[in-house]
Amino acid sequence: MRVDTGTLTYISEMLSEHADDLETFWDTLDGETDVMDMVGSAVSDLVDAEGDEAKLDHIIKKYTQRRDAVRARQESLKKALKSILLATGQKKVPHPIATVSLRNGTQSVLIEDEKEIPTQLCKTTVTPDKATIKRLLTSGETISGASLVTGPQSISLRMK
Repeated sequence: MRVDTGTLTYISEMLSEHADDLETFWDTLDGETDVMDMVGSAVSDLVDAEGDEAKLDHIIKKYTQRRDAVRARQESLKKALKSILLATGQKKVPHPIATVSLRNGTQSVLIEDEKEIPTQLCKTTVTPDKATIKRLLTSGETISGASLVTGPQSISLRMK
């Protein structure tokens, strides 16, 4: 949906003529342009898009559950194969489909107490506390490197 510059100019002129009576403004605009049809079409498309988003959220949840079930099945099958190897005392099963081997575990670091680790072996991340900065800026304080900005206007729909 696109509103051309001529239509916007016309709407602006009409608004200045009927600034004191918005009902007349909208009635006149509806009679002389297709702006109300455009608004209706946009609102309808927006409601449809919101419904599509909800449907997609449902599908994503459904397939996430399926993926998790498949992952659990994979882990269960690996555990069963490992049990067979351990029970037979073998490190390898030569099967026509695949050779199943028992691998040794790899080493990884287990942090038992973060407080005991020397600081030179730690990473430090510093991030601004936006909530506190906003509160201070709102109260009139000046903070170097930060300012308050107002986001773009947005649309609110209240369905009848």
